Amino acid sequence: MDWLYLSLAGYFLLAVSFVLDKLLLKKRIPEPSVYAFYVAVLSLFTIVLFPFGVEWIDFKFFFISIFSGAIFIWGLLYYYKAVKENEISKVAPLVGTISQITAISLSVFFLGNVFYRSDFLGILFLITGGFLVSFDIPFNYGKIFKGVKYSLIGGVMMAVAFGFFEYLYSDLRENGIEKVFLNGFLWTRMGLFAGGISLLANKRYRTSIKKSLFKKSRKYKKRRNIKTIAIFMLNKISGGSSSILINLAVAYGGVAMVYAIGSAQFVFVLILALFASVKYPDIFEEKLYFWDWAQKVGAIIMIAVGTFLVYSVF
Repeated sequence: MDWLYLSLAGYFLLAVSFVLDKLLLKKRIPEPSVYAFYVAVLSLFTIVLFPFGVEWIDFKFFFISIFSGAIFIWGLLYYYKAVKENEISKVAPLVGTISQITAISLSVFFLGNVFYRSDFLGILFLITGGFLVSFDIPFNYGKIFKGVKYSLIGGVMMAVAFGFFEYLYSDLRENGIEKVFLNGFLWTRMGLFAGGISLLANKRYRTSIKKSLFKKSRKYKKRRNIKTIAIFMLNKISGGSSSILINLAVAYGGVAMVYAIGSAQFVFVLILALFASVKYPDIFEEKLYFWDWAQKVGAIIMIAVGTFLVYSVF
């Protein structure tokens, strides 16, 4: 059961990354465009991998890598906008559910995968769970759509990006490239960097990024201090480590089993956000009433069941 421990460790670190996203966006890097730009620029440091077996494939592979990486950064931008507006325990599961449904739809309509009865039932559980985790009952109509449009756009764009990533890895294997992961990882990271540069085309984003980098007022200096940088790097290390552990778990246990327990990350997010709300109640606006948490836990269980039903067939 090594895959189980690897999966749980990976999903826990991913939950840590989600919570740190919320902390940074609310307290230290409040502009989602600036945060996404920093993530993109950090991707450029993967060029140190070039001497370790990275190959030039062809122009088609290069352009798809750049395009998919750019889509991912813009998806992150909208995810960060959702995180800034709403509770992380709502946004993370909702974006994950939207990404799963989008990925399933793409695999059916564009990759020719067969749709089974259990898939319909699984998607019903995913949609219901995603709805319940994001919308409180009884409904507060003033807040019901808070950040939802950003979650929707971000979830769809990240799913499309991951679909392209999967295509690129398959293309590398089919062409007999020896170091598939290394080549796929580096070239798509170049795409992330290109996506960050593309943010500069938007005047409002460009102004925010320039102020964050160069403005000398006390407010902006705080955003560039050692503590902010340390939290940001810890966040990226957590996210990167989680990706490695989850991919290792897939290698040992298979994608269906690992994805089937993927909702564990949302349970971890709930627990971490609960503890964080004690220290930072103004940042983590998590409700502590019994029925609020019962609804979220129930929704996460539904997402877990839906994921299992879908991936036990695919």
